[in-house]
Amino acid sequence: MLTVDSIVKVEITRETSSKTVRDLQTIAVLSKHERFADEYRIYSDASDMLTDGFLTTDFAYIAVSLILSQNPQVADVVVGKVVEEDDDSVDYVKNIVNLQGANSNWFFLITDASTDADKIKIAQYAETQIMMYVFSDSNPVTRTTATTDIFSVLGEMKYTQSFGLHYKDTTFVAPEAAWVGRHASAVIGSNLWIYKTIVGLTAQSFTSTEVDTLKRKNAQFYTKVGADSVVVGNATVVGGEKIHVILGAIWLQVRIGERFWNLLYTKERILYTNAGIDMFKAELVTVLNEAVANNILTADDGFNIQTPDANKLTSQKRSTGVLSQIKFRARLAGAIIFVDAVEGTIYE
Repeated sequence: MLTVDSIVKVEITRETSSKTVRDLQTIAVLSKHERFADEYRIYSDASDMLTDGFLTTDFAYIAVSLILSQNPQVADVVVGKVVEEDDDSVDYVKNIVNLQGANSNWFFLITDASTDADKIKIAQYAETQIMMYVFSDSNPVTRTTATTDIFSVLGEMKYTQSFGLHYKDTTFVAPEAAWVGRHASAVIGSNLWIYKTIVGLTAQSFTSTEVDTLKRKNAQFYTKVGADSVVVGNATVVGGEKIHVILGAIWLQVRIGERFWNLLYTKERILYTNAGIDMFKAELVTVLNEAVANNILTADDGFNIQTPDANKLTSQKRSTGVLSQIKFRARLAGAIIFVDAVEGTIYE
C-alpha cells in the first residue's frame, strides 16, 4: 500500500528567531576591587562572592547582598570592577565602557562613585546609552535650599536616565542597591518605585520643610508613612519626569526595535508592498498589547497607528528600501500617586 509521503513529500524547516533581546532587568555593580582578574562575574548568591575573596566590608559585596535580600528578587547581578589610573584617579565612564564591551546584558547601573563630579560624569554618559544610573546621596546640603547638591545640579541638566535616593546615614553603604533590587525584577515601566518597604534600610525622620525640599529637588527618601517604612518622593528621575514614564518609553523603544529587527532577520525578503508593511504593523500591535499587559499603556482609547500606502509612494522611495513614516499614538496607563480633596458629609 502506498503512503502519502511517497506521493507528497513535505519537509519542515524551523525558522530561527533573532537572539537580540535586550535584558532590561539586570543590575550591574561597578566598584573598585581586585577580587578577581576577569572584567566581570555574575552572582546569584552573595556567599559566592566570599568564596572569590570578597570581604563583607567591600562595596560590591554589600551592594549585591542588599540587592538579593529583596522580595521580589532579581535572578542575578553583574559585578564589574573599576581599574584605577596610574595617578590613582578613577575614570568611571571608561570603566563603564569596558564593562559594556565585556558584558552589555544589564540595564541598571550602581557604582561606588562618591564624589558629585564622578556622579555627574556617569549621569551624563547614561543619557547617551540604554541604561539607568541609580545613585544615593547623604549630603546634608541636599535637604536645604542650596543648589549645589547633586540633585540640584543634575536636575538643572534635565537628565532623564538617572534617579537617586537621599539617605541621611552617611555610614550606610549603597542604600540605592536595596532600592533598585526591590524594583528591578519587574518589567521596567510597570511599577512606581515609591511607597514600598525596602529590606535593609531604616526609616529616617525629616521635617516637613526637608520633605518639601527633597521632593522639589526630585530626590526620593526613606521614611515612615504612618507605621509603614517606605520610599517617598515624587517618583521622578532627576530631570523631573516620572520614573515609570521614562522606563516605559525605553521599554517600548527597545522592544519595537527588536520586533522589527526579528522580521528582517528571519525573513529572506520582505516585499515593499502594503502586505509587507502590514507585517511591521502587526509586530507593532503586538508590542503595544504587551505594554498594556505590563501596565505601561492603557487600551482605553485604543491605538492610533499610521503606516504609509506603498502604492502611493514614488518608485524612487520604494527603491531605497527604507520604510519610514510609521507612526502611533498610545496613552500611558499613568499612576495615581497622591489623593487630594476627598470631601464627605457625615450626619446623624
